[in-house]
Amino acid sequence: MLLAGCSSPPPELRTRPTSGRYLERGRSLVNGLAACGFCHGETAAPYAVLRGGRSQYDKYGEVYAANITPSRYGIGDWTTQEIFQVFRSGVNREGERLSPEVHRGFEWLADEDLLAVVAYLKDLPADDNKVPRRNISALDRNTTGFFDAEREVRGYVPAVSPRYQNEYGRYLLQHVARCQSCHDGPPSILSAGAYLVGGRTIRSTKGEKVAPAITNSEVYGIGAWSVSSIVEYLMTGRTPDKRFVDPEFCPVGFYRMADESDLIALARYLKTVSGD
Repeated sequence: MLLAGCSSPPPELRTRPTSGRYLERGRSLVNGLAACGFCHGETAAPYAVLRGGRSQYDKYGEVYAANITPSRYGIGDWTTQEIFQVFRSGVNREGERLSPEVHRGFEWLADEDLLAVVAYLKDLPADDNKVPRRNISALDRNTTGFFDAEREVRGYVPAVSPRYQNEYGRYLLQHVARCQSCHDGPPSILSAGAYLVGGRTIRSTKGEKVAPAITNSEVYGIGAWSVSSIVEYLMTGRTPDKRFVDPEFCPVGFYRMADESDLIALARYLKTVSGD
C-alpha cells in the first residue's frame, strides 16, 4: 500500500479534537485493534486504566510502559501536535526515542484515526502514576540499536476507505493492529524479517513464545483457515482445531472489541499474503 504524506494537516491538529465521532472512533481503536492497554494498561484488558508501569521487553531488555492518561505524569499538558510527533517520528517531546520494536507501524496511522486516539486519551480520567523512565546508553544505541532505521512521516496522512477492502485490511494490519511487530520473521544484520512468516521470539513476564506464521501458506501459515475462521479467532482466541491462544502473547481480548467489519477486512487481507 502506498500512502503519501501531504503538506497541509487538518485544522483539528492545532487543537484538541472533541467531537463525538472522534471520541467514538478513538474508543474503538484504543480498546480494539490498536490494543493500547495491552502494554499501557494497569492490566492487559480493554478499558483498563492506561496508567502504565507494567513490564515490557524489547531488544534492550525490560522497559516499563508509560502512563498515557491526561495526568501530570502522563500526557496531561501535551498538545495534539506533540502527540502526533511521538507517533510520526518515534521521538517524544524531550527528544527521547521510543522503543521501535513496540511502536513501529504507528507512524503511518491516518490523521483522522490519530486525532480520534488523541480525543479519546485526552477525555480519560487522569491517573497520577509516575512511571520510571529507562535510560539507554550511547554505547547500546550504537551497538544493539545500530540497525534501527530512522523513521519520520511528515505531512498529512490520508485515511484508507473501507470500500477498498484489501487496502483497508492491509492498513489495519500494518498500522493499527501492527501484527508484523510479532509475526514478521527474525531480522538479520542485512534486512528486516520476512513478512508475517513467523519465527520471532516474543518475551513477556510469563516467559517466551515463538510467533507463528500468519501468511496464506497452507503448509506454514493459516492458508487452511477461512475468512470466518480468522475472524472467529480474532474474536475468541480459538483456532479452527479448537486450541486457544495465550492472551498474554496475543491481544485477542482487545480484538473482540473491534468493529466486526474491520476484523473481516483484516482477515480478507491476510488471505492475500503469500507465504510459499
